[in-house]
Amino acid sequence: MKSMLFLVCILSLISCLNERPCQNFELGETFEFSYQEQVTHCTEPISITFLELSQDSRCPENVTCVWQGLAQIKILVSVNGQEKPFDLSTYPPHQGIPSEIFYLGYKIALVDLKPYPNTTKKYRIEDYQAYLLIDKVEE
Repeated sequence: MKSMLFLVCILSLISCLNERPCQNFELGETFEFSYQEQVTHCTEPISITFLELSQDSRCPENVTCVWQGLAQIKILVSVNGQEKPFDLSTYPPHQGIPSEIFYLGYKIALVDLKPYPNTTKKYRIEDYQAYLLIDKVEE
């Protein structure tokens, strides 16, 4: 019995060591996070992971275009341990991809994606920052 209790204590300690620290982003305020980063709210049961940049066809800063284009990202949202991936677009809504979603009492909106394309610069995927706005909503 003592060995079982010891094992449970050790496993609990290991799981605590693997937890990521929370980032207390404010609900209702835009915050940024990086490609492949996970942000976890300190007091709300929500975390978001920036999984991938699906496309970026936005008109480069130094070019005149007929259409502004769009960027699309994939995020993973976890609320109370229930995870679901979502695609978000910078151009609301385009080809069925929204700029905001509602999930388990939260509204999550893609506000911006940086850096903005430029024909004189090359960006790595690691350079991208998504700007999200998360609010609590009534269901």
